[in-house]
Amino acid sequence: MICAASVLSMEADNMEEARRLVNEGDYWGARKILEKEVASNPKLANNAQFNYLTGVCEFEDGDYTAAAKSLAAAKAKGYGAANLYLGRLAFLDYDFEKATGLYDEFRKAREKSGQPAGETVEEFERQLVSAENALGRVEQIVVIDSIAVPAEGFFKSYKLPRSAGRLLSPDEMPLERHRGGAVVAFVNEGNDFMMWGEPDSVGNVRLVESMCLTDGKWSEPAATPSVLNEGGYADYPFMMPDGVTLYYASDGNDSMGGYDIFVVTRDAQTGEYLQPQNVGMPFNSPHDDFMMAIDEENGIGWWATDRNLLGDKITIYVYKVNELRKNYSPEDADVLAKARLTDYRATQNPDDKEEYERLLAHLDNLESVSEEKKADFYFPKGDGHYYTSMDDFSKPAARNAMKKYLLSKESLEKEEVKLAALRKRYSVNHADNVKQQIIQFEKEVEQRRSEIIKLRSEVYRLEKGGK
Repeated sequence: MICAASVLSMEADNMEEARRLVNEGDYWGARKILEKEVASNPKLANNAQFNYLTGVCEFEDGDYTAAAKSLAAAKAKGYGAANLYLGRLAFLDYDFEKATGLYDEFRKAREKSGQPAGETVEEFERQLVSAENALGRVEQIVVIDSIAVPAEGFFKSYKLPRSAGRLLSPDEMPLERHRGGAVVAFVNEGNDFMMWGEPDSVGNVRLVESMCLTDGKWSEPAATPSVLNEGGYADYPFMMPDGVTLYYASDGNDSMGGYDIFVVTRDAQTGEYLQPQNVGMPFNSPHDDFMMAIDEENGIGWWATDRNLLGDKITIYVYKVNELRKNYSPEDADVLAKARLTDYRATQNPDDKEEYERLLAHLDNLESVSEEKKADFYFPKGDGHYYTSMDDFSKPAARNAMKKYLLSKESLEKEEVKLAALRKRYSVNHADNVKQQIIQFEKEVEQRRSEIIKLRSEVYRLEKGGK
């Protein structure tokens, strides 16, 4: 029989292992240990460190309600570190005053224990200051629609005229070798300029651009300057028809939390980008905001956000673009609600209801005449033509092979998302276990790519010469 002292020692070791995993960013691994420990010893649920570690894991998993309960329990038992994540929860809820107080409590607890506050709280405080400043210049816009869509392929719900350019899924990108790391690519109306976000050699996502050459081939992508990311990732580009105004998303030094939308002007003569500007609230928030696209032809803009906490779905807002910016007064009693878009209909003028309905009807018609929106997929036939649905294949065997090909590509995309997340985690904390996971995932991804190449060839073989 194992003595009580040995059990306690083992429990302490497991708690220390869970704490180490949390510090390394392996929240899934930490949570598994914690769940196993509390199952064998229910009294552990009253332990302050257990409450804190559980709360952090719940927070990082996006379960904010459960996290608030666990972290509050840890704080009530005197666990000062809980204030950092409680402050983060207040920040995400736009309660900036409460967040400030909780960050201060965290700092005092660290000072009392003789430990430095650390870079994390400094970054959180920087984001807090950015958000508070943005709250003083919230732009007055009219949001005419709010659409909840799956996060994967969300941009396919944008209804843009040809004059605005196109948003391509990785499968549609002409440069096959660069499809793996992309989420979405922008191509202009002239079909001679393309831009997208792509991981660099160390896994940091950077904007790259390519030009269509005179022979119809696309040039190897060139990286954009570091001014477009400023210490973070840069992705979700959209270039205006003027060819010099770029909207994109970055989680760098000027972000108020997660991805923020930025606008930057490109010098038409030198091609150099000037200093990017954060577009502010209500477009940006303490959450992720990205993929702004402007339809100049109809005066309509689009952007996506995960601020509404819809699980695996995100929200797309459709709004009327202002010719000139006008901000709400910081003294407006409803400015916070307008900033977070608590009810997007509150931005509308009831007298203009018919105009909003006309714009939405126009967008519906725009989608119905767009050939690109009807495609189930894009699989090159050659000579610039594509298979876009299973009905395009004449051979049943080719259709079956195509189904296997699409399933394999979907699996690869999910693996690449996980690999990108691991690389992002490793860039913050160079943990050996994360490094090993990256190496393993890279092998699996490479194997999957080889399988996809074989499946792709099999589709062509069966369609053109098979039974």
